[in-house]
Amino acid sequence: MAVTFVPVSIPDAATYTVLADNSGIRHYVPDFTSTCTATLPAPKAGLWFDFVYAGLAADAQNFVISTGSDTNYFVGGLTFIDHDTDVVAPVNPDGNSNSKLTLVTPASGTILRVESTNGTTWTVSGFAASATVPTFADQ
Repeated sequence: MAVTFVPVSIPDAATYTVLADNSGIRHYVPDFTSTCTATLPAPKAGLWFDFVYAGLAADAQNFVISTGSDTNYFVGGLTFIDHDTDVVAPVNPDGNSNSKLTLVTPASGTILRVESTNGTTWTVSGFAASATVPTFADQ
């Protein structure tokens, strides 16, 4: 019998805790009414999460993904797609302490994966569609 994974619909809330048990399952990001910060579980090699913006238009709010600690920082990066100016550019963390990723008013086409291959850092990859560049920062 095939195993079926039900996607996760992130609620319209100020905070959300990503569950390790939902590793490998796509998470749909709604059109929020206020900024939402999603906190990842403690990194463990093999954990991964997909986040897809599922709103109908560009969100007026931000979506923040936090590792919870600067010691569990992001590596990798995103491709930023500016839907106002048609600019496409890479956006990368500093590779030593950036543990928060802010998707500023995401739009359709935003899809990213966050995964831990070593149990310490989180590799981020994907596309961020918006009129504003996403930002990486420390806690």
